[in-house]
Amino acid sequence: MICDDIIKEIENSNHKEILIGFDLEWPFNFHTGSGKTALAQICFNETICYLLHIYSLKKLPAAFVVLLSHPKVRLVGVNIKNDIWKLGRDFKEFPASKIVENNCIDSGKFANEILNRSCRWSLEKLTAYLLKRKLNKDPKVRKSKWHLYPLSNEQKIYAATDAYVSWLLHTIIQKQTDIKKNMI
Repeated sequence: MICDDIIKEIENSNHKEILIGFDLEWPFNFHTGSGKTALAQICFNETICYLLHIYSLKKLPAAFVVLLSHPKVRLVGVNIKNDIWKLGRDFKEFPASKIVENNCIDSGKFANEILNRSCRWSLEKLTAYLLKRKLNKDPKVRKSKWHLYPLSNEQKIYAATDAYVSWLLHTIIQKQTDIKKNMI
Protein backbone atom coordinates (compact mmCIF):
# COMPACT_ATOMS: atom_id res chain seq x y z
CA MET A 1 0.00 0.00 0.00
CA ILE A 2 2.86 2.37 0.78
CA CYS A 3 4.34 1.86 -2.68
CA ASP A 4 0.95 2.36 -4.33
CA ASP A 5 0.54 5.66 -2.46
CA ILE A 6 4.02 6.82 -3.47
CA ILE A 7 3.37 5.88 -7.11
CA LYS A 8 0.16 7.97 -7.09
CA GLU A 9 2.06 10.90 -5.62
CA ILE A 10 4.78 10.55 -8.29
CA GLU A 11 2.27 10.37 -11.12
CA ASN A 12 0.45 13.46 -9.82
CA SER A 13 3.70 15.39 -9.53
CA ASN A 14 4.68 18.02 -12.09
CA HIS A 15 8.36 17.16 -11.66
CA LYS A 16 10.08 15.29 -14.50
CA GLU A 17 12.20 13.34 -12.02
CA ILE A 18 11.57 12.21 -8.46
CA LEU A 19 14.64 11.46 -6.38
CA ILE A 20 14.42 8.56 -3.96
CA GLY A 21 17.19 7.91 -1.47
CA PHE A 22 17.56 4.14 -1.51
CA ASP A 23 19.50 1.63 0.53
CA LEU A 24 19.37 -1.99 1.58
CA GLU A 25 20.37 -3.92 4.68
CA TRP A 26 21.01 -7.62 5.05
CA PRO A 27 22.51 -9.91 7.66
CA PHE A 28 26.21 -10.62 7.29
CA ASN A 29 28.20 -13.50 8.69
CA PHE A 30 31.96 -13.91 8.25
CA HIS A 31 31.47 -17.66 7.74
CA THR A 32 28.60 -17.56 5.24
CA GLY A 33 28.92 -14.04 3.79
CA SER A 34 26.02 -11.80 2.78
CA GLY A 35 22.57 -13.07 3.61
CA LYS A 36 19.39 -12.37 1.69
CA THR A 37 18.23 -8.74 1.54
CA ALA A 38 16.23 -8.06 4.67
CA LEU A 39 15.32 -4.39 4.50
CA ALA A 40 14.77 -1.82 1.77
CA GLN A 41 14.81 1.85 2.76
CA ILE A 42 13.28 4.59 0.63
CA CYS A 43 13.19 8.33 1.24
CA PHE A 44 11.95 11.00 -1.17
CA ASN A 45 11.69 14.06 1.02
CA GLU A 46 13.00 15.50 4.26
CA THR A 47 10.16 14.22 6.43
CA ILE A 48 9.49 10.54 5.69
CA CYS A 49 11.60 7.42 5.22
CA TYR A 50 9.96 4.06 4.69
CA LEU A 51 11.53 0.86 5.96
CA LEU A 52 10.25 -2.18 4.10
CA HIS A 53 11.11 -5.51 5.74
CA ILE A 54 11.27 -7.90 2.76
CA TYR A 55 13.35 -10.78 4.10
CA SER A 56 10.50 -13.28 4.45
CA LEU A 57 9.07 -12.57 0.98
CA LYS A 58 9.56 -15.09 -1.80
CA LYS A 59 8.71 -12.46 -4.40
CA LEU A 60 8.84 -8.67 -4.23
CA PRO A 61 5.46 -6.91 -4.29
CA ALA A 62 4.53 -5.70 -7.76
CA ALA A 63 3.99 -2.13 -6.54
CA PHE A 64 7.53 -2.05 -5.10
CA VAL A 65 8.99 -3.15 -8.44
CA VAL A 66 6.82 -0.63 -10.32
CA LEU A 67 7.98 2.13 -7.97
CA LEU A 68 11.68 1.38 -8.39
CA SER A 69 11.36 1.09 -12.17
CA HIS A 70 8.98 4.04 -12.68
CA PRO A 71 10.20 6.30 -15.53
CA LYS A 72 10.16 9.40 -13.29
CA VAL A 73 12.06 7.76 -10.41
CA ARG A 74 15.80 8.20 -9.90
CA LEU A 75 17.21 6.05 -7.14
CA VAL A 76 20.11 7.88 -5.52
CA GLY A 77 22.85 6.74 -3.19
CA VAL A 78 26.54 6.02 -3.00
CA ASN A 79 27.27 2.79 -4.90
CA ILE A 80 23.52 2.48 -5.49
CA LYS A 81 23.92 0.09 -8.40
CA ASN A 82 25.46 -2.55 -6.15
CA ASP A 83 22.33 -2.55 -3.99
CA ILE A 84 20.11 -2.96 -7.05
CA TRP A 85 22.25 -5.86 -8.32
CA LYS A 86 22.00 -7.48 -4.86
CA LEU A 87 18.21 -7.15 -4.92
CA GLY A 88 18.25 -8.84 -8.34
CA ARG A 89 20.37 -11.73 -7.03
CA ASP A 90 18.08 -12.24 -4.05
CA PHE A 91 14.80 -11.89 -5.98
CA LYS A 92 15.19 -13.47 -9.41
CA GLU A 93 12.16 -11.78 -11.02
CA PHE A 94 13.43 -8.31 -10.09
CA PRO A 95 14.50 -6.39 -13.25
CA ALA A 96 17.87 -5.24 -11.83
CA SER A 97 19.51 -4.66 -15.20
CA LYS A 98 16.70 -2.37 -16.41
CA ILE A 99 16.66 -0.40 -13.15
CA VAL A 100 20.45 0.00 -13.04
CA GLU A 101 20.41 1.29 -16.61
CA ASN A 102 17.41 3.63 -16.36
CA ASN A 103 16.78 4.61 -12.76
CA CYS A 104 20.05 4.81 -10.79
CA ILE A 105 22.29 7.79 -10.10
CA ASP A 106 25.44 7.08 -8.10
CA SER A 107 25.94 10.05 -5.78
CA GLY A 108 29.66 9.36 -5.49
CA LYS A 109 30.20 9.63 -9.25
CA PHE A 110 27.85 12.61 -9.43
CA ALA A 111 29.83 14.35 -6.65
CA ASN A 112 33.10 13.73 -8.50
CA GLU A 113 31.70 15.27 -11.69
CA ILE A 114 30.29 18.35 -10.00
CA LEU A 115 33.09 18.90 -7.47
CA ASN A 116 35.83 18.09 -9.98
CA ARG A 117 37.19 15.30 -7.76
CA SER A 118 38.26 11.70 -8.27
CA CYS A 119 37.44 10.05 -4.95
CA ARG A 120 36.11 6.63 -4.07
CA TRP A 121 33.27 7.70 -1.84
CA SER A 122 31.38 5.82 0.79
CA LEU A 123 28.18 7.25 2.21
CA GLU A 124 30.09 8.01 5.41
CA LYS A 125 32.93 9.85 3.63
CA LEU A 126 30.68 11.86 1.31
CA THR A 127 28.53 12.87 4.28
CA ALA A 128 31.61 14.06 6.19
CA TYR A 129 32.86 15.98 3.14
CA LEU A 130 29.63 17.68 2.05
CA LEU A 131 27.62 17.93 5.25
CA LYS A 132 30.47 18.14 7.77
CA ARG A 133 28.62 15.50 9.80
CA LYS A 134 29.54 12.05 11.04
CA LEU A 135 27.24 9.15 10.25
CA ASN A 136 26.81 6.58 12.97
CA LYS A 137 28.28 3.38 11.50
CA ASP A 138 28.39 1.43 14.76
CA PRO A 139 29.37 -2.14 13.75
CA LYS A 140 26.94 -3.58 16.31
CA VAL A 141 24.07 -2.06 14.37
CA ARG A 142 25.58 -2.21 10.86
CA LYS A 143 26.31 -5.94 11.18
CA SER A 144 23.19 -6.77 13.17
CA LYS A 145 20.53 -9.36 12.43
CA TRP A 146 18.52 -7.36 9.92
CA HIS A 147 16.45 -10.41 9.01
CA LEU A 148 14.84 -10.60 12.46
CA TYR A 149 11.60 -8.75 13.04
CA PRO A 150 10.81 -6.44 14.73
CA LEU A 151 13.82 -4.21 14.22
CA SER A 152 15.30 -2.41 17.21
CA ASN A 153 15.02 1.38 17.46
CA GLU A 154 18.76 1.59 16.75
CA GLN A 155 18.31 -0.41 13.54
CA LYS A 156 15.38 1.75 12.45
CA ILE A 157 17.30 4.98 13.02
CA TYR A 158 20.41 3.62 11.28
CA ALA A 159 18.43 2.42 8.24
CA ALA A 160 16.27 5.53 7.88
CA THR A 161 19.32 7.77 8.24
CA ASP A 162 21.14 6.02 5.38
CA ALA A 163 18.18 6.51 3.02
CA TYR A 164 17.60 10.10 4.13
CA VAL A 165 21.28 11.06 3.82
CA SER A 166 21.40 9.43 0.36
CA TRP A 167 18.51 11.66 -0.72
CA LEU A 168 19.95 14.75 1.00
CA LEU A 169 23.46 14.39 -0.48
CA HIS A 170 22.10 14.11 -4.00
CA THR A 171 19.83 17.11 -3.44
CA ILE A 172 22.78 19.21 -2.23
CA ILE A 173 25.00 18.16 -5.15
CA GLN A 174 22.15 18.97 -7.56
CA LYS A 175 21.80 22.44 -6.05
CA GLN A 176 25.51 23.04 -6.65
CA THR A 177 25.00 21.97 -10.26
CA ASP A 178 22.12 24.43 -10.64
CA ILE A 179 24.23 27.25 -9.13
CA LYS A 180 27.04 26.54 -11.61
CA LYS A 181 24.61 26.54 -14.54
CA ASN A 182 23.15 29.88 -13.47
CA MET A 183 26.63 31.42 -13.27
CA ILE A 184 27.38 30.58 -16.91
